[in-house]
Amino acid sequence: MKLFLTVPFFFLLVSCNIYQPVEFEGIDDYSFSSENGCNPICISLEFYNPNFYNVAVKSAKIKSSLSKDDLGFLNLKDYYILKKKQNSVIELSLNTEAKSIQPILSGFLNFFIGKEVELSVDGVIKVKAMGLSKNIQIERSFKIKY
Repeated sequence: MKLFLTVPFFFLLVSCNIYQPVEFEGIDDYSFSSENGCNPICISLEFYNPNFYNVAVKSAKIKSSLSKDDLGFLNLKDYYILKKKQNSVIELSLNTEAKSIQPILSGFLNFFIGKEVELSVDGVIKVKAMGLSKNIQIERSFKIKY
């Protein structure tokens, strides 16, 4: 009976200590190409998985802004697996709403005429490994120029 209770407790204890948090490395790339399905923008985020097993990306709730103008939420473009012990890139695309057209146009106009604008992302990526879900906080901004 003791063995029956000890084994599940041991596995629970070990599984909590085995998981190492996935690290957000930064914004890998961005694109305004409508040919790639970016209407109007796609952003690639880079992560490092320090674990000895793959980690699945379950969802993303990331708000984006361009020069302090709210663009909306970025969505996952595909199903992603963060490979073990290596860097992986996931792509997010922006779903625009009619009320967001004005800030998008003013921000993109500044970008296309050569002014420097600030692209910001802020939110949470949810990952799952070994039956446990974890949230990765994303908060980054950088200057872009055409």
